[in-house]
Amino acid sequence: MIIFLISSVALFFILAYFIVVRWFLYHWRQTPVWNVPAGFQASTRVSILIPARNEALHIRACIDSILQQAYPSQLLEIIVIDDHSEDGTSLLVQTYEDPRVRLFKLADHLDYKTSAYKKAAIQLGVSVATGELLITTDADCIAPPRWLLHLSSFYEEKQPKCIAGPVAFYQEKNGLERFQSLDFLGMMIITAAGIRSSRMYMGNGAHLAYPRAVFEAVDGFEGVQNWASGDDLFLIHKIAARYPDGIRFLKQAEATILTRAKPDLSSFIQQRIRWGTKNSSYSGWAVTLIAGTVFLACWSILAVAFAIPWGGWFGLLFFLFLLGLKTWVDYQLLAEAMTFFHRKDLRPYFGQAQLGHILYIALVGLASLVVKRYEWKGRRVR
Repeated sequence: MIIFLISSVALFFILAYFIVVRWFLYHWRQTPVWNVPAGFQASTRVSILIPARNEALHIRACIDSILQQAYPSQLLEIIVIDDHSEDGTSLLVQTYEDPRVRLFKLADHLDYKTSAYKKAAIQLGVSVATGELLITTDADCIAPPRWLLHLSSFYEEKQPKCIAGPVAFYQEKNGLERFQSLDFLGMMIITAAGIRSSRMYMGNGAHLAYPRAVFEAVDGFEGVQNWASGDDLFLIHKIAARYPDGIRFLKQAEATILTRAKPDLSSFIQQRIRWGTKNSSYSGWAVTLIAGTVFLACWSILAVAFAIPWGGWFGLLFFLFLLGLKTWVDYQLLAEAMTFFHRKDLRPYFGQAQLGHILYIALVGLASLVVKRYEWKGRRVR
């Protein structure tokens, strides 16, 4: 009797999961691809804000990719905010003689302790920026050559209050990194769909843009300073609350910011727990319903797997049926993402990533509800 009850509950959540994924796909397909208009001449001065802590291995590649943009040099400035680095990050930035590259040390401007150093770094960057459009990215990221053309043309044409752009991993070296790439491609569809539907506002600080006037209008990070992370989501939510129709997603593969996946399981789990701890800040029934459905669908499959010894052949066959159904549903989502972002090379790894995805959602999701402190950039924060 118990196995039938577990199976019925699991089937319900898997069917709900199917509906959620189809909903995401519908809104993704309704999101138009943005192309730079013919003859476009940029007129917006942009400030790229790059918070950096111990990024000596990556900071030069990041800055170089931005300096090589197909964008008017007089309309561009790069502001690197060094967050108490201990590896010579600042020294590398100081080697640039290009006047567009500016360095500020957070230690010279922050006279108090905080758990939100990245927000403090961005706040400092905003205070010294001269651009109309503020764009944040991370120090370990690479920008494609036409990135700023896509962003600025989209901004000038649509006049959004906040732009969330695509981010993807590249140069994967092992199965864990390929798993993260697949997962993140799916997240880009979810991000675009959530914004298009006005039901789920998400974004990534590695590719986020907003006018300076909007940042000031919502008082920046006022009210959310106590969270170590969330420089992206909390700000998006604040902007959406003031400007309900002002959030847009830049759907263009050529504008995808590239970064590297976490190289080992420990750093990957720490990252995802950090992201998950922000879930309690989300407001709105739609976000709770969608996140809860995905979480419970994965736990339902695991519950059926645990019950196989009591369910016999029925339990085993039903587990395989649920796993197959989820795999089919996920493939619809990821096939679309892999095609759009030109990552069909990841298709051979999709199957082996499925079980990992179930365990990841179930266990890391649970941990994010329990864990209140975690390691980030060499600091223990909440």
